[in-house]
Formats: sequence, C-alpha cells, structure tokens
Amino acid sequence: MPSITILNGEETGRTYEWSAGTGIRVGRNAANDFVITNASVSGEHCIIEPCEGGWRIKDNDSTNGTRLNDQPITMAMLHRNDVIKFGDIVASIRGEDVPEAESNVESVESIPRTTIVMRPSDAATRPVDGFTKKSESKKLFNVIIVCAVIAIVVLAVMLLMKTSGNA
Repeated sequence: MPSITILNGEETGRTYEWSAGTGIRVGRNAANDFVITNASVSGEHCIIEPCEGGWRIKDNDSTNGTRLNDQPITMAMLHRNDVIKFGDIVASIRGEDVPEAESNVESVESIPRTTIVMRPSDAATRPVDGFTKKSESKKLFNVIIVCAVIAIVVLAVMLLMKTSGNA
C-alpha cells in the first residue's frame, strides 16, 4: 500500500495511505484525497496515479510548483523514498507497491581509491606577509617622525619659557 508522509511544517508526520491501483489528488481544497492546509499548496496541486511500471506524479499547474527530489516537474515517475515538495511542504513516498529507484551508482568496492600524501609546508621558515623586517625606507620615515615630534616639543617649551619670562 503506497503512502505519503509529510516531513516538515505544522503537519509533520501526518501520513496518507491509499489502495494500490487507485490514484489520489493532493491539494489544499477539501475535495482532494490528501488535503494539505498550508497556504503554499494550491487548491488542486497535483495528482499521483498508477501507471505502467509504478506511479507517476503530475503537477496541476500549481502556483508554487511541484518538485521531485529537488527538481521542478510537470510529470515524473515516482520511486520509493522519493522526496516530493508541494509548494513549501516536503513529503516522502513509501510503500511496497512503490518501486525502488534503479541504482546508477556503483558499489563502494568498485570505486577506485586515491591516496593523497601531504607534506608539511615550510611556511614556518618563510615570513608571513605583514610581519616582515622593516625596510630601510620605513626606518628612515620613523626617524623623521621622531625628530619632528622632538622639534615640536622643544619649540613649545621655548615658547612657554619666553611667554612666562615676559609676564
């Protein structure tokens, strides 16, 4: 017996089962077989119906679309544990009457293995940008700044002495 289980939203965990060989209508309207009350679901969102080889889902030009395994669809074949998105509502289809997807993935044992060897870098022996030794031009600039500050202080002291001597 096929079933759909809602995986998110206020109705998380709610499941709808139906008889093999019959289709269902999914949407927000009460006339549907599987009613989902979320505003992102259209009134007559989609149909799930039996077909040769299993089940197919057809979008009914819904406002927010129907997605199957995160791909937008107008019509597609369903497989056990597929993830269906009706607007913002995510659900999964299950059941013995729903065929399993054909596996296009090779077994893990058949995947070639690659070994990557990483040597420690010699970064510790190289200076990091911003932390290098001061260049000669920077040293000269610093000496000029210090001399200018000293000259300003000396002039300020002399000016104070001259004005306090006249007072």
